[in-house]
Amino acid sequence: MAKLRKFYDLDNAAKIFPVVANETRTYMFRLSIVFKTEIKPELLQQALNRSTKRFKHLNVRIRKGLFWYYFEENLKNPILKEENGMINQFLHFRANNDFLFRALYYKSRLTIEFFHALTDGKGALEFINSVAYEYLLLDGHEINPEGLVITADAAGSYAEVEDEFKKLYHKQKIKVTKEPKAHHLKGTFYANHYNALMHAYIPLKEILAKAKSYGATLTEYLVSVIILAVKRSGKNAHYKHLLRVFVPVNMRQYYPSITLRNFASFVRINYDLNLDEAPFDQIINQVKQTMKQELHLDEMLNRIIQNVKYEQSPLLRMTPLPIKILAMRSVYGMIGESLNSYDISNLGRVELPSQMIPYISHYQFIIAPSNDTPKAASVVSFNDTLTLSFISKIIERGFEKSFFEILNEHGIESRIESTNWEVL
Repeated sequence: MAKLRKFYDLDNAAKIFPVVANETRTYMFRLSIVFKTEIKPELLQQALNRSTKRFKHLNVRIRKGLFWYYFEENLKNPILKEENGMINQFLHFRANNDFLFRALYYKSRLTIEFFHALTDGKGALEFINSVAYEYLLLDGHEINPEGLVITADAAGSYAEVEDEFKKLYHKQKIKVTKEPKAHHLKGTFYANHYNALMHAYIPLKEILAKAKSYGATLTEYLVSVIILAVKRSGKNAHYKHLLRVFVPVNMRQYYPSITLRNFASFVRINYDLNLDEAPFDQIINQVKQTMKQELHLDEMLNRIIQNVKYEQSPLLRMTPLPIKILAMRSVYGMIGESLNSYDISNLGRVELPSQMIPYISHYQFIIAPSNDTPKAASVVSFNDTLTLSFISKIIERGFEKSFFEILNEHGIESRIESTNWEVL
């Protein structure tokens, strides 16, 4: 008799991803842990199996229902493969034992690439930390989890898989603002959907001190450097649209939640590139002011409610999935990511059990670009190092060169590691 599988609804933020994901916009993101010694693949596969069974919302395959996609328990084991140099590529689920994440290793680096329908950066971090913990245990190390890692034998809870978006939904009238299209960075696209990658390793104390000297957060500082770098690398071009930087915001800092599914809102920072180059302190003051307005809880809640309201529409709920897919793809084809110029995501600082820290060198976090937003940046900090990762679908490196020139002007040095030779 076949085992009765458990099933789960996709959370509100996840519903669009299976419909519109393709080779040019994969909606994959990547987390890596770099150990201080070379990985033993057979032990890592065992650790991966153990943690996957514990994380119920990741131990799934995706299925088509009558009205929506849904997740169903996956009875297989995830596949661990050696890396091939392709970053955040479109994931063909059937060739991956139906899993919606890709597990990889290369020398001392463990990498997991996640389809965004599964989780956000916070949920992904909990999972990869669990895999790393189980791997170190299997390798003979004694580690007290200190409540900082979800172990494979830890009891789960419904709160971990709860859709927090629906909890925040209420039927009040909301304001809907129409946003104009954003400026898109131009360049020569790589063939075969290749994504070039560059990591910059920066002393955390130095860059935090620099941001503090402007009375800004780390994210505000980096957004300001991005704006100035785009301005400088564009030279004297004329721009039809505003530059718009997209920044995801972890909503767990505003609402007490332990969900491991998607739970984020966003802010957008606009800048007119047609203006003459402004002093950096003027740019960062503008960014700080916009962030203060955009990070108002009512504003972020409004964005969440707006998305849930569309999903809760009786007409949409009763529309069969094939028609939904056609309609959603049509709308997305017209709008897509045309509202954004550049994405930057800051995962924050990783906290680990004290006995686990000596075995780990650093972390890497990489989001995926698309044809509309062909460059993106992401940040993660561990111990004394901030890892700033740039990913690009286009060959030209004027933006990155300007970015690091600005950091050098600010007295911030970085060690750069890249997958391609065109960088600087």
